[in-house]
Amino acid sequence: MRLTEKGHALLEQFLQMGDLAIDATAGNGHDTLKMAELVGEEGTVMAIDLQKAALNATQSRLEAAGCSNRVELILGDHAEALAKLLPAKAKKAGAITFNLGYLPGSDKTVTTREETTITALEKSLTLLKPGAPLLVTAYRGHPGGLAESEAVARWAKGLDQQDWEVSLDEPATRPGPSIPPVLWLIRRRISG
Repeated sequence: MRLTEKGHALLEQFLQMGDLAIDATAGNGHDTLKMAELVGEEGTVMAIDLQKAALNATQSRLEAAGCSNRVELILGDHAEALAKLLPAKAKKAGAITFNLGYLPGSDKTVTTREETTITALEKSLTLLKPGAPLLVTAYRGHPGGLAESEAVARWAKGLDQQDWEVSLDEPATRPGPSIPPVLWLIRRRISG
């Protein structure tokens, strides 16, 4: 199973009809669409991307599926956009996703950056409902991708393990020059 499929299976496990979901890096809209389907007519998805082309691709995908009415597209940096959602949306998101790297089929020099990504991840923790997942997929095979992934790993390792559950799905590396992506699942522990 590909990491995108695993991520979508996790969204199916956690997101419910009527939830708020956030796609912090909309890209071509695959996660946004999955979230929109899962939250239904009563829910809302906020999809953020720095590139207008990404939001256009996401909008087209949503319109084709009949789900555009439940998604708010936000053009901007994910760290700044997530910060603007606070405090109004604190502890209200049923899931947040990140796909770190570049927009497939576009300029590969426009990528997510370690500095803003870590800030955005910090904001995400405040936006999540208790027990809701933060899913971070890091594509490591482009310039800067490995360093960004390592920064996310350090950040995740630094979370208080009494408060946060962190798991990493790292596919086995195959011989060759490509480095496979990794997927983190981060959830606030629900105290009983």
